[in-house]
Amino acid sequence: MKKIASAIFSFFLFIPAVFAGVSVTPYGAASTVSGSCFLLETENSKFLIDCGLFMPEESGSAGGETAKLKNLRIQDELIEAEALFLTHAHLDHSGRIPLLIHRGFKGKIYSTQATKELALTLFKERNGFDLIERKWFWSKSQREKARYANNGKVVAHWTDDCKKNIKSAEYSDTEISLKDLEARESVEFLLCKNCCKEETEKIEKQFATVKYDRDIKISDNFTAKLINAGHVPGSACFVFTIDNKKILFSGDLGSGYSRFNGEFDIPEKVDLVFMEATYAECRHKVGMEQYELFRNDLKKALAAGKTVWIPALSFNRTQKVLYELKLMQDDGSLSKKIPVYSISPCANAITALYQKEAAKKKEESEKSAISSYWFLDGVYKNGSILPKSVRLQTMGNYASNIILISSSGDMDKGRSEHLVPTMSIRKDVFIMIVNYVSPESNAGLLLQNKKTRSGTKSFAKIKKYDVFSDHADFEMLQKWLSNQDKNNVKIYIIHSNDKNAQNMIKLLKSKGCKGVNGAKAGESVKLGL
Repeated sequence: MKKIASAIFSFFLFIPAVFAGVSVTPYGAASTVSGSCFLLETENSKFLIDCGLFMPEESGSAGGETAKLKNLRIQDELIEAEALFLTHAHLDHSGRIPLLIHRGFKGKIYSTQATKELALTLFKERNGFDLIERKWFWSKSQREKARYANNGKVVAHWTDDCKKNIKSAEYSDTEISLKDLEARESVEFLLCKNCCKEETEKIEKQFATVKYDRDIKISDNFTAKLINAGHVPGSACFVFTIDNKKILFSGDLGSGYSRFNGEFDIPEKVDLVFMEATYAECRHKVGMEQYELFRNDLKKALAAGKTVWIPALSFNRTQKVLYELKLMQDDGSLSKKIPVYSISPCANAITALYQKEAAKKKEESEKSAISSYWFLDGVYKNGSILPKSVRLQTMGNYASNIILISSSGDMDKGRSEHLVPTMSIRKDVFIMIVNYVSPESNAGLLLQNKKTRSGTKSFAKIKKYDVFSDHADFEMLQKWLSNQDKNNVKIYIIHSNDKNAQNMIKLLKSKGCKGVNGAKAGESVKLGL
């Protein structure tokens, strides 16, 4: 009996020892929405979940630092990680991967095939490389012309292949970030696309693509599995199993109203959950019927001879809008004679990927051992996401009766920002907002009937449509958690500011979830505690 008692006592001593060394530490997306980055540590290894950008609109919201400072900080323990698990390609989840690799990260990047292709396309389109401090070089004559014109851009290079093509090159004397170089030289720099392409091809070698619902064996006691998150094509939740204990990361979860992705898959029962609550403090109070509201307002505006301007995020939101216009053309509710312009280069690069995938048969998309399907069956049956009258190009005259799609969705960046002074003052323009916008952004101010940030008063009509949202509301999050043991599961709220996180905690507790907390940047969570 003494031996049995001793064995039982030793067993219970051993259990905490196994799990005491397993922890998760948020390095972003805790008390703030963006900057997704989590370090999962076991007794002998370190693993990353995401390595994303902090967005400028959230500057100072966590720790008092600016987004610029937080984006440049890559801690040694992150660089030392054995692998990175990428939930999806949005830049607030993937945007610091180029910097991470530049600093020395050598591990594999696990993702779906769609996430890999979309992330690499975003990198090729000049995203992420501006954070890296380098000894840049550029054309002296181009820089002089830019200063003289007072609005020109100078192409910044860094690879050897570009050196031979520049006759009168100037160099930064020290390693410096692109933004600091702009301040020093008093010109606006633009990353060289050839340099971005060359470096992206190096990053691609570190990707390892896997299908949904397949176990990835990392070690004898550690596996990872991807589950469809329904957010954007290729988006995934991750379930990590360590010595029969399970940790679940939501990534970003879809709203359920997407014609591309449908609903997420409901994950299995786990012990510890890190769950997004980006806009989930309340219900969206929308359904598929809101597509009809969007359609009816669009048709009325066009019938009245207005130009319809749709500022939209370049990744997924632009493509959702294009597909809705195609469906309207297919059912005869939108004339194929109405020109549709998508004018943002990055959005058009993403659109080309979507279109290439949609042209496949679903069986063809699924047959590869390393790919997961991107879309619902209906998209593959259509064979296209594009309306017949679409033109993926810039144009000079926006005065005619057209549909114009530009990035960014909040009108603070890119082509949308440049259009604000000329489009918002026109009474013959109808602005359709299809994504969340910050109240302080140009789009947010216009929705409040206020002047733009530059002081421009708007005469254009403007309206917002939530059905295009990519994020789950409270009702959908409850559905996602439906397999969990409310009495025992530990839930940590991520991808949410403090106010929304506290609201989410109260809502979940009102539904019987006992162990709910807000994740804090830098504070480790132990598995089993």
